[in-house]
Amino acid sequence: MPEKVFKAKSIVELTQKVNIAVPHHKLQEEIDFEEQEEYHGPSIEDIEAEIAGLRAQWEEDLKDMRRKAADEAQRIIEDAKNQAFEIFKAKQNEVHIMSEQAKVDASRIIQDANAEKERIQSESESIKDAAYKEGYAKGYDEGFEKSFADGNNDLTKLNEKLKKILAETINKRNEIIDTAEAQLIEVAILIAKRVVKMLTEKDKGIVIRNIQEALRRIKGRTKITIRVNIDDLEISARHKDEFYQMLDKIEGVTVLEDPNVDVGGCMIETDFGDIDARINTQLNEIETAIKEVEPIKGF
Repeated sequence: MPEKVFKAKSIVELTQKVNIAVPHHKLQEEIDFEEQEEYHGPSIEDIEAEIAGLRAQWEEDLKDMRRKAADEAQRIIEDAKNQAFEIFKAKQNEVHIMSEQAKVDASRIIQDANAEKERIQSESESIKDAAYKEGYAKGYDEGFEKSFADGNNDLTKLNEKLKKILAETINKRNEIIDTAEAQLIEVAILIAKRVVKMLTEKDKGIVIRNIQEALRRIKGRTKITIRVNIDDLEISARHKDEFYQMLDKIEGVTVLEDPNVDVGGCMIETDFGDIDARINTQLNEIETAIKEVEPIKGF
């Protein structure tokens, strides 16, 4: 056991020098550094290059998707045009056939009426000859006048009947044409609405073009509120800066969602009034213009 108290006789004087080594303690930083494993993963440059490649591929894929969407929209338009043309051509052919049939019926009626007229005239001549031969001694003039009056009365009735038949035939023909024309207009409007619906679903840029067209009508310095369908709210908000650039004197632009606005359309509210550029409003204006066109009365 080591001694805690040294006595004088226990102390020995040394004649040689003794070297005592200083203990060495490792710093915590050196210990931590030795414990870390060496990193063998990709470098920052490699990661940045991979990100750039992915971004380029994404942009190329986006361009391809937009190109395909545009091609699909164009195909839909062409199909709708072809379908509308075929329907219009079929209806027009149907109207033409009905019109030609009406003409044939009218011609037949006229021929029958003329034949009846000739028959009555022939009978009148026969009556006149008979009256002349049989009643010459008893009074030719009396028999002739009576037969002539009877024949003239029959001819008058026949002419009235013929006029009535012709009037009814013409009215029927015009009725057929008017009905067919109304059907053609309804078909054209229906096709137009379907095409617009398909385009607004395929092309989200329609609402931007509608807003830009509506903004071109604004004059003077004003604040603007743009109301769009909820499906068009995000893309409209992204183009807000473009709307600012279109009008130098614009004081502010606010884009809001409105359930009363259909997809693809918009409502522009200003200090001087509102601009209604909703799709349904534009279609109604087109429908009114088509129906106000002078109707066709013949082919």
